[in-house]
Amino acid sequence: MSREKVGLYTRVSENGRRRYKRVNPKKPYPLGTRFFLRYCDPATGKRIWEPIRADRQDFVIDGKAAIAKARIKEGEVMLGQPTPTPKPAAASDGNQTLADAIQRYVGMIAEAKSLRTSSAYEFTLKQFQKTCSKTRLRDITSDDLMTFAISMKQDGLSDRTISNRVSEVVTFLRKNGYREVTLKWKYTEKKVRAYRPDELKTLFSAATPDEWLLFQFFLGTGAREQEGMYACWEDIDFQDGIFTVREHLDLGFRPKDCEEREVPLPDHLVGALKQRFLVNGNQRLIFPNPRTGRPEGHFLRKLKDLAKRAGLNPDDCGLHKFRKSYATLQHENGTSARTIQRRLGHSALETTLAYLEAADVRSEESRRQVNGVFAAFA
Repeated sequence: MSREKVGLYTRVSENGRRRYKRVNPKKPYPLGTRFFLRYCDPATGKRIWEPIRADRQDFVIDGKAAIAKARIKEGEVMLGQPTPTPKPAAASDGNQTLADAIQRYVGMIAEAKSLRTSSAYEFTLKQFQKTCSKTRLRDITSDDLMTFAISMKQDGLSDRTISNRVSEVVTFLRKNGYREVTLKWKYTEKKVRAYRPDELKTLFSAATPDEWLLFQFFLGTGAREQEGMYACWEDIDFQDGIFTVREHLDLGFRPKDCEEREVPLPDHLVGALKQRFLVNGNQRLIFPNPRTGRPEGHFLRKLKDLAKRAGLNPDDCGLHKFRKSYATLQHENGTSARTIQRRLGHSALETTLAYLEAADVRSEESRRQVNGVFAAFA
């Protein structure tokens, strides 16, 4: 152990394994990096790994802030102060304010999820706070949830979005012990179909070289939007033709459900990526924002622009349809549902089966079967 009483580390993933790496004070660390303190408890002598959390609602942890917190903790350890046991947020704390509960909850989410996810939760809860007249958590009722939902409806949000955000608030309340305060906002589940082969050909024929590679990547990997945003050259195994979805904590990215996975790539995509690597291999991201070099957040806008140029309806084109198309094409070529599930990173087989059910309805085999059944009555 070093001479320091308290060590400061980040957690990284290398070769599919997590490990702690000591912080370099001279190195800049991006927002969203997770920092950990390592020290021995003065009271018990037990080694402790303690995540650094924000202590104010408007406070964001970066490298300098983490170093400052490490020095404060070091002073406490040198003075022999035992590590305080954190007080859990619970319904028994009758005077707990909504603002304090949101701050604590968002801090917990930030430790377990990506920066983008925790920011989304924080936005939803802050919007709820604006519509809620109550200041204490225990005073909140289902009527406050209804007021929140109606406010979103008046703002023009879809029923699906309203349902998702209300559910996020309900989850927040349950985590704080208030399970009886709930609301279900109904919406019609819309089926998102896969692209037809003719639509894909039309898109790719109108695409620029950069657009062609970007959307061939989404089609050939079945990747989620964020997985494409944070895809790095180190994730591509050119020898075996494999794309590995892995966490990049220094970029603030974790895969959904914190599960890494390997996806085999078609040869034409491997070849195209090799050509791009020869030109842009000095950049870490495969598809960075061309102006900033940081993760690109406008893939959908690029797709809509391409669809418009190709003469397709932009409203019918979405990034998630490439994921559906990936599952459909794999299924039609005999790949098992379990294999497709692993490659898509679905935690439940039912999700994959729902993708494939929609594909079966539109298949040529279904068309032949339905014609065979009803042809006699035509």
